[in-house]
Amino acid sequence: MIYFLLALVLQSLVVIYLFPWINPQFKVLGDPLNSIWVVLAFLLINWIIRKLLIIFTLGIGWLVYYLSLGFLGLVVNAFVLILIGKFFPNLLSVPGFWAAFWGGLLLTLASLVMKKDSKD
Repeated sequence: MIYFLLALVLQSLVVIYLFPWINPQFKVLGDPLNSIWVVLAFLLINWIIRKLLIIFTLGIGWLVYYLSLGFLGLVVNAFVLILIGKFFPNLLSVPGFWAAFWGGLLLTLASLVMKKDSKD
């Protein structure tokens, strides 16, 4: 549980400080604590979409994911961030696909850092 909370804090810091670095319009709106809601929504929607893709592709989606070297996962992350920006316009401002793509990459890297730490 502690690693989940640390990962949540790390990803929230990425949303607060690194998203505007990608594009000044790519930022959390309102209170900086809204970044926690953005990260929670990102995790939940991403989990649901990935499970649905596995079910609808009958497991072949994993093969496509690995053959694309994870690029399709980054595209899914970008679309998840765009969905969050569309469904929760008072939480996150997303200026376009490429900003969301790079933001998804940064969130994935932050998640990987925490997964590596939790195994030590």
